[in-house]
Amino acid sequence: MNFIKHKKIIIGTCIGVAAAVGCVSVTASAGTAIRTVQVAKGQLDCELELNGNVESLTEKSYYSEVDGRIGSVNVKEGDFVRKGDLLVTFDTEDLEVARMLAELNAAAAQGGYDDSKQSGGRVASLLGEAKNSIAELDQQIETTEAVIIMTNQALDNRRSELSNRGAQLQSELAGCFVEEGDDPDDVARSRANIEKEIAKNAHDQQYDPEIIKKQDELQFLNYLMATYKEKKSVMESQKAATQLSIQTQGDKDRLEAQKAADDLVSENKLKDLEAASEGIRAEFDGVVTKLNVTEGGSVAKGSELVKMESIDDIAVVCHVNKYDIINIEEGQKASAHIKNKDYDCVVSRIEKKTSDDGAAGGIRVELKVLSPDDSIILGIEAKTKVCTAMLAYTLTVPLDALYSDDESDYVFVVKEGKVERRNVVIGASNEESAEVIEGLAEGEIVGWDETSELTDGQKVKVQ
Repeated sequence: MNFIKHKKIIIGTCIGVAAAVGCVSVTASAGTAIRTVQVAKGQLDCELELNGNVESLTEKSYYSEVDGRIGSVNVKEGDFVRKGDLLVTFDTEDLEVARMLAELNAAAAQGGYDDSKQSGGRVASLLGEAKNSIAELDQQIETTEAVIIMTNQALDNRRSELSNRGAQLQSELAGCFVEEGDDPDDVARSRANIEKEIAKNAHDQQYDPEIIKKQDELQFLNYLMATYKEKKSVMESQKAATQLSIQTQGDKDRLEAQKAADDLVSENKLKDLEAASEGIRAEFDGVVTKLNVTEGGSVAKGSELVKMESIDDIAVVCHVNKYDIINIEEGQKASAHIKNKDYDCVVSRIEKKTSDDGAAGGIRVELKVLSPDDSIILGIEAKTKVCTAMLAYTLTVPLDALYSDDESDYVFVVKEGKVERRNVVIGASNEESAEVIEGLAEGEIVGWDETSELTDGQKVKVQ
């Protein structure tokens, strides 16, 4: 029969003390040397060694609250930042135009509400209210004209910027030719790169997102201007009208509900713009792990701008196999060696499912670092030790003396010149010794053959 040693041993870096009387050599009748030890009680400390990666347990993504243009990007991926640091800002001019548009939109909604309210009164009331509305509309028309001028200027500036860049590229292309001492291949690659930029510039001059956005804004502003002028014409007609218009209660309720909805939309829009004017700031000490913006680029509301991971909430994440996981419990003390420095840890979480993600297969175990510092690098590999057992005074045997088959674990007890197979129940173990729960008594002698298998009843004698 082919016996398998150490079948149930937990691999780890541990200290095992067996107070043995000492190993002696015994010779079988066939002349095979074996080793023996007296079973004794001692201390058994077990540590499970695991490899893992440093991960943050707290992360946050920052999203754009507005459609706008990025002003500045003050960080790069992998940068360490402190709580309160300014990460990204929006273009202030772009935000100001958006704010004015939002206020104009709110004013337009207020004007529509006022118009509807006015239609429920008599001609005399309409006349006085119409005069007020005409004054408001005149102001709105004047403000809209100013915004149109600003938007046209911004559009012209962007077109000029792209046109100037195109002219610069054409000049660079004209000056890119092979001269004495030049590598023709390098010059050809440079010309090809310039030509690509020229083609991109030509496309941008027609389809640049900022140009399209400004054109859309102008279309909306012109629509507002036409609306204001039309409303002013209506108000002027009302001044001369003698018609009575009566609103039903249902009309009034619908009008109030629409007014409340319009006010809420306008309020939220202005709050978002106000928040955007403050920029994106870090909410905790951490590392920038994702950056999706560039200076001068346009972003849509709801798009992810920056992602951060905290350095104050750190764990070493290990994936443990089905044999080792039975010895790990939440709350166990642990340690981690990260970047040539040791940190105290605790087993903070054990996932209740297995993972078969390639090399990271197994059960995810998080070892929370109790006192992290800013020298820790996220994603770095780390070696860890988990304290799985500490037995102060227990019966132990060396692993070399322990065998295992499909029925049980067993040892060979030396008695009267023979070895006797004895089934045992094994508890905790480390890389040197194992705890014997049942099957052996203190003082008994167990033996093992380092070169061949022993058999039950085999004769041996002490040399």
